[in-house]
Amino acid sequence: MRRLIPTLSIALAVALVSGCGTNSDDKGASAPSAAAPATSKLEPVAAVKQGMDRSLAGQLAMEASVKAGTQSITLNGKMDPAARMFHITGKAPEPLEARLIGDAAYLKSESLEGKKPWMKLDLTKLKPNSALRQSFDMKAQTGIIGGIVSAQEVGEGRYTGVADLGKAAEAASTDAGMRDGLESSAKLAKDPTAIPFEATLDAEGHLTALSYTVATKSIGDLVTEMRMSDFGKPVTVEAPPASETEAASAEMYKYF
Repeated sequence: MRRLIPTLSIALAVALVSGCGTNSDDKGASAPSAAAPATSKLEPVAAVKQGMDRSLAGQLAMEASVKAGTQSITLNGKMDPAARMFHITGKAPEPLEARLIGDAAYLKSESLEGKKPWMKLDLTKLKPNSALRQSFDMKAQTGIIGGIVSAQEVGEGRYTGVADLGKAAEAASTDAGMRDGLESSAKLAKDPTAIPFEATLDAEGHLTALSYTVATKSIGDLVTEMRMSDFGKPVTVEAPPASETEAASAEMYKYF
């Protein structure tokens, strides 16, 4: 029963697990203004880390996909982290849609098996390590970006390098279970210390594309790709019609 609910939670976290926000204690990677242009040439590792911070400093649109063999998850979304607004659609593999307005999360997926199309959850009622909660908690994310150990510029705004999942876990916040998630990924990887990645930055220093491949011990290559755009473009998210929405039951919270 409700066997696909974990998949839904994981799918919503995919776009963020890969690298939203570097360690806030890293003074070399503090988040600059979304609109401010880069004033000096940074060394490659700092450029990529600051690029992610710059991208997440304001509103943005995001596309993400994760492929493992014949299985794939695709997501498209827009978000305003400061205003806590988030709207995402995708397939994992079934169609899904999620909206966040403050602490109210609205989910739409056949796996929810509700009487109405949309289910409303109060994020404050979820456990701190909830996969669903972490997927909406932008500041709790560190992901692979926090574990970059080397990088080089291979073209104008194009970078390649290597990340260490163990170091990423160490840099990650313990909030929302992100560190646990990265440690689990490291256990899956054949060599968690050498995850190859490619990144692209625009003229303003935003990270606009990120891709990386984790060679695993059991499911082949896990390939993640992200694209970000529309920086600073206003984001509006509306709650679904009340007539199409039902509040999650106490039992449902156990699944998230």
